[in-house]
Amino acid sequence: MYIQSILKQVLIIFLSLKAANQALKRSRASPYDKGSRSIRATLGYFLHTLNLRLRLREIMPDTKTNPAGVVGKGVARLDAEDKVRGRSGYVDDLEIPGCWIGHLVRSLVPHGRLRGLKRDPYFDWSRVVVATPKDIPGINVVVMHDRSMPLLAFDEVRYLGEPLALVAAPTARLASEAAASITPEIDALTPILTLNELVSLFKSEDPRLFRLSSQTIVKGDVEKGLSEADHVVEGEYTAGHQEQLYLEPQGMVALPEANGGVFIQGSLQCPYYVVQELHEALNLPPGKIRVKQAAVGGAFGGKEDFPTLLGGYCALLALKSGRPVKIVFDRNQDIRYTTKRHPAWVRHRTGLKKDGTITAMRVDYLLDGGAYLTLSDVVMYRGMLHAAMGYRCENIFVNGLVARTNTFPSGAFRGFGAPQAIWGLESHIDKLAQACGMEPHEFRLKNGLRLGDTTPTGQVLEEMGAVRVLDEALKKSGFDGKIRRCSHGRRGEKKWYGIGVSFFAHGSGFTGDGESRIGTKAALDLDFGLDAKPLVSVRVSSTEIGQGSATALSQIAADELSVGIESVGCPYPDTALVPNSGPTVASRTTMIVGATVHGAAVKMKKALEEYASDTFFKGQSAVLKGGFFRCGSKTFSFQEVAGDYLKQEGPLHIVHQFTLPPTIKWDQKTFRGDAYPGYSWGCNVAEVEVDPVTLEIHLKRVTSCYDIGRVINPLLAKGQIEGGLTQAAGYALMEKIGIKGGRFDADRLQTYIIPTALDIPEYEIHFIEFPYEHAAPGAKGVGEIPMDGLAPATANAVYQATGLRMTDLPITPEKLYERLNEKR
Repeated sequence: MYIQSILKQVLIIFLSLKAANQALKRSRASPYDKGSRSIRATLGYFLHTLNLRLRLREIMPDTKTNPAGVVGKGVARLDAEDKVRGRSGYVDDLEIPGCWIGHLVRSLVPHGRLRGLKRDPYFDWSRVVVATPKDIPGINVVVMHDRSMPLLAFDEVRYLGEPLALVAAPTARLASEAAASITPEIDALTPILTLNELVSLFKSEDPRLFRLSSQTIVKGDVEKGLSEADHVVEGEYTAGHQEQLYLEPQGMVALPEANGGVFIQGSLQCPYYVVQELHEALNLPPGKIRVKQAAVGGAFGGKEDFPTLLGGYCALLALKSGRPVKIVFDRNQDIRYTTKRHPAWVRHRTGLKKDGTITAMRVDYLLDGGAYLTLSDVVMYRGMLHAAMGYRCENIFVNGLVARTNTFPSGAFRGFGAPQAIWGLESHIDKLAQACGMEPHEFRLKNGLRLGDTTPTGQVLEEMGAVRVLDEALKKSGFDGKIRRCSHGRRGEKKWYGIGVSFFAHGSGFTGDGESRIGTKAALDLDFGLDAKPLVSVRVSSTEIGQGSATALSQIAADELSVGIESVGCPYPDTALVPNSGPTVASRTTMIVGATVHGAAVKMKKALEEYASDTFFKGQSAVLKGGFFRCGSKTFSFQEVAGDYLKQEGPLHIVHQFTLPPTIKWDQKTFRGDAYPGYSWGCNVAEVEVDPVTLEIHLKRVTSCYDIGRVINPLLAKGQIEGGLTQAAGYALMEKIGIKGGRFDADRLQTYIIPTALDIPEYEIHFIEFPYEHAAPGAKGVGEIPMDGLAPATANAVYQATGLRMTDLPITPEKLYERLNEKR
């Protein structure tokens, strides 16, 4: 094995030198390159290629370890070639004959009473189509988690930019001119605009605080637990808005259909949401609203609920005009007028024994929901369920609240309330460790949940890598030794060094009874593909939004069918063709939908084996394995048998429905029981350097370990983790949006600062597999958990570097400067 490893390294170096030599020949052929520059470029190319090949060798699993099947292997993304070659059809690429462009007429005040809309009499209105609330065929409501939000405001205006009317025209310029020729007449009212205002109203019990939703979690007796404590530690932690900043802005198109229905296509996460949330407003049965996903250039939760609104605007204009209508935002519009992560305030009051035992945890968790509820109640639920999660404690009280401000409605963002809750919890855990004289990692190791322990809702934990991920990350990062050399703001050092840790869980699947209510379905279709070869199509409403789900689901189907990945595809979902497998949210796609696809593959495999047995093996039992049907010494390929089946029987359609194990019980009223089907676990160790003069914070290195169940595709999983950690780094250190007069002040890429390649730290990522036992192939959630823990780990590292405990995100040099002056 040792010699084989050396030979592999020699081969890698040889291939890198060969690539570098080719680059050198190309550079010499250029009359513009000097020799020295060519040599430097070639050397750099050699080092880059060598590093890239070594990294690929590290993250790509050895295919010999699992010669049968594709689950567990780093299969390349199935959509990669189309995206690289520019063949993917994003909504703005769709060429639709006769398509008009839509535009919105918006409120210019954050709160007021709408008296009317005044049209410019000098504008030629015959060239455009205008839609107002009076043109809505059904009820003026978008049915999300309540019925409070209208499709178009008609009486009270609740946020700046709220749509009041719609315009469509043959060109974007004419549509814009028409919208500008409509003047809203509004009597302004006093708005509530910021999280700080909400916190003040909450603390003073002011009746102006409008509660959109509230809930509590009760375990034991928290007051009794506090009375038994030797120390009671308090802390408050806040975080502001965060913009999803996907590559492709929001965009939708609607086409009227001959049967009176409407076809809606666009950049979205949840096709069936659009159907369910619009059919009352459009006065159409769900069957007459067909929704199809176009290629999506990223979403991160930002295309969960908002496409319903944009799709509704396009559909209303299309139905009135009789023409296709498209609306695609530019970047400025997208940041100004779409959902953001909820601003949050978290207050902890925790009881401790001198030995570090936690006796009580009381948490207040307040979210700024914006003008309407939309998804905020479920965001609050998930946040609450993670606000005291991860540690043994018998006395817990969590008070959750979503309150209204006159800003754009807050919505889904990767993590869905958990990052705000874990930001408060894991920052506070370091304060608890300090209060009882323990190191941060020792306190976590002492109190971390273990197999058989119960969560704040009383759920007994199974198949978990909880303390394992913590222990592994601490060892891999060398935490115990490095924390002893932290700077703590000492004078005379050129750079202040600090290291911090966070430990956390993330519930996989819908919160509470969500999975049992939705009844997830998936289908597999066997038919001839475009190349006239048999192809298995995965039919689900789960969307490929950049995370690699189409590849992972195809792997699961191919693995269970025991065929090559080239025999499976996963087309964009179309509600006319796919069953409702639920939305692409909640870290549920690979775990829940993947298990449903697996169940459908089991059924399809059995059906094909029975057909092969009857048709090819004279009634003797046949087994499909490795792409071949086998019985004794006889074999027939999958292509042969499947092709014959299609010619004789026609297409094969298999449907399977997911069911939770009967042991999963949840009471939505009391918030007791099994809050999630299972949990992923993670630990982040962050290392920072802070410049004592400029107070610039450099996130140098992040060591992470995760239990995400069975790793379906390690290449995609690492990509998900690195991408999520980079978003979390931005959340921690630089992404800042203020509210000025009801408007987001950082509303373009010049003012909304995100991490670039120069800001990304060195990542070391490890997986520990504790497969989910109740649904094959055993995956748990990976999409959201990398967003959860890096902000508090970074803040804890900044504390170890500077001696300053930062409690408001993002942590900027300006905030450090203010705290440093306060301390002095």
